[in-house]
Amino acid sequence: MQQRWGKIKINLCHCKWGQSNLLKKIATACSPAMTKRKYILYAMMALCFIGVIFVFAPKVKAADDHIDDHIVINEIYPNPNSGGNEWIEFYNPTSADIDLSAYTIEDGTHKPKTLAGKTIPALSYFVIEKTAGGFSFALNDDGEILILKNAGIVVDQVVYGKWDDETNNPDNNAPVPAQGKSLSRIPNGSDSDNDKSDFRILAPTKDLENVLPVYSNSIIINEILPQPASGSADEFIELYNSGSVEVDLSGWQIDDIASGGSSPYTVPVGTIIIAGGYLSFYNTVDHISLNDSGDSARLIDPNGDVKSEISYGKSNRGQSYSKFGDNWQWTTALTPGGENILTVEIQTPDQDATILTTDISGARSQPDGETVQVTGVVSVTPGKLSSQYFYIQDGNSGIQIYNYGKNFPALQVGDEIQVVGELGSTSNERRIKITQASDISIISTHPPPAPLSTVIDQVGENLEGQYISVIGVVTKTSGSTFYIHGSGEIQVSIREGTGIQKPKMRVGDTVEIAGILSQYGDSYRILPIVQSDVKIIKSSGLAKTGPNIWIYFIISAILSWTTFQILYRKRKS
Repeated sequence: MQQRWGKIKINLCHCKWGQSNLLKKIATACSPAMTKRKYILYAMMALCFIGVIFVFAPKVKAADDHIDDHIVINEIYPNPNSGGNEWIEFYNPTSADIDLSAYTIEDGTHKPKTLAGKTIPALSYFVIEKTAGGFSFALNDDGEILILKNAGIVVDQVVYGKWDDETNNPDNNAPVPAQGKSLSRIPNGSDSDNDKSDFRILAPTKDLENVLPVYSNSIIINEILPQPASGSADEFIELYNSGSVEVDLSGWQIDDIASGGSSPYTVPVGTIIIAGGYLSFYNTVDHISLNDSGDSARLIDPNGDVKSEISYGKSNRGQSYSKFGDNWQWTTALTPGGENILTVEIQTPDQDATILTTDISGARSQPDGETVQVTGVVSVTPGKLSSQYFYIQDGNSGIQIYNYGKNFPALQVGDEIQVVGELGSTSNERRIKITQASDISIISTHPPPAPLSTVIDQVGENLEGQYISVIGVVTKTSGSTFYIHGSGEIQVSIREGTGIQKPKMRVGDTVEIAGILSQYGDSYRILPIVQSDVKIIKSSGLAKTGPNIWIYFIISAILSWTTFQILYRKRKS
C-alpha cells in the first residue's frame, strides 16, 4: 500500500496543468472497455467535489450583515417654514458609489417610496422632498419613524419625538425640531443606534455637511427662586457670565426638568450678557414654573447641549437656591442681577421623627413615607443608569436609592453602605429617597457583587433591585432596546451612561444578559451595567465568507484523482 500511495503522489506531483489537465489524464487512463466504469468514476469525482464544497465551503453572508455598506438617513426637515417642503437627506458614508435601485424609504404608515433610478456617489448626499415626484407620506411635526430598506431589509431607522411603538424605546428617540429647524446627524453620517445621541436640532444644511456651531461654556445658572413669598410671578432663574467677553444668547433656551414640566423658553434674538454680568428671567417672561417640591433648571445652547443645570429637593419659601463656589445653598438673601449673599435660616430638628432599622427585604414591605435605615452593597454607582439613583443589595433583596438633587458621596461598586431615607415608589418600583449626601455612610469595601443566575419566569418582586443574569433568545431588537425569551419574555434596555456598545444581534440569537432587575409599570426589564453583561453565546446567522472556493476545488480534485488511481490500479492488479 505504501508503494502504491507513493506512485500516486509522484503522479500528482508531476501533473502539469499546462500540458495535461486532470480530466484528460483520467480519460487517457480509461480503456474503451472501461467506458461504464469511466462514467462511474466521473460521477464519483463530481460527488467528491460537491461533498467537499458542501462541508468545507463558507456559507453566504446574510444580507443584513452588510449594514456597514449602506447609506444612512442623515437629515430630516419635518416642519418647514411657510411655503417650504418637507425633505429627507441621505448620505453615503462609504468610499464607493451606491446604486439605490433596491432602496425604499417609508414612515410609520408603511407607505414606501422607491429610490430606484438614483445613485449616490461616495461621501455624497441625495435629497428627496414631499412633492409630486417625491415621497407622499407626511413627516409628523411631533414625532415620526423613518425606515430605510435595501431589498426589503432594514438598513437604517430614525425615530424622533413622541413615537412610542412597542419596538422602539422612547428614551432613545431624537428630539422634535422646531419650525424651520432640521434634525441633523452629528457627526455627519455616524450611526450609534441611539437616535437621541446621534441627532441634533440645527439650522437646515441640505446637501451639505452637518457641523455643530461652537457656543460659549462660560454661561452658568447662578441663582433660582422656586417659591417666592410674594407669589409665583416673582420666580426667577438668573444667569451669570463667568467669562471675559460678552456672549450673544440669541436662540439659547431656559428649561426646567427634561422631558416634562414647563415648555422651554427661547431667549430672544439680540440678547447679550456682558462679561461678569447677570441676567434674570422671571416667570412672567419665561413662563417656567419651578415646583415647590423639587425641580430642575437648565440652560441649553442652540446645539441642544445642556451648558448648565441644577436640581433641588423641597424648596424653602422666600429663599433662593444660590451658587457659592462649587456648592449650592439655600439663602434668605435674594440677589437677582447681583452677586450671591449667604444668609442661613436656622432650623430646629424634628425630635418626633422615628427611624426603622431593617434589612432591605423588610424595608420593601413598609408603606410609602416610612423612614428606614438599611445596609447593603452598591451594585451600580450613580450616573450609570441615572444621575438621580443607584442600587444596593444584600444577600436577599435589592432596592433603588434616589436623590432628586443628585447629591451622592463618591461611591464604588462593592461599597457596603448604610442609608437613611424615606420609602417611596415610582412606576411600581420601590425606592428609598434621600435628601443629602450625608444620608449615606460608607461602612467598608468589598469586591463587586456577581450577578445572581436565574430564569426569566422567576423574575418578580423578590428579585427586583438585584443584579441578576438570564439566558434567552432574541425576539425583537431596535436601537438600545431588545427583548429576549426563555421561559418567559423580558425587555433589556441599555442606558447611555453605561457606555455599553450593543453587539450586532438579530432575532434568533441566543444571549446571556446580566443587569439590574427594574420594574416599570406592570412589567420588568433588565438594565445591563457593563459591557460584559451583554453576550451573544450562539448566533442564528450564517458564517461569514471564508477562504477562496478554489482551495476547496483543488482539495476535491486531489481526492477524486486519488480515488481514481486506487480503483484503476486495483483493476489492473
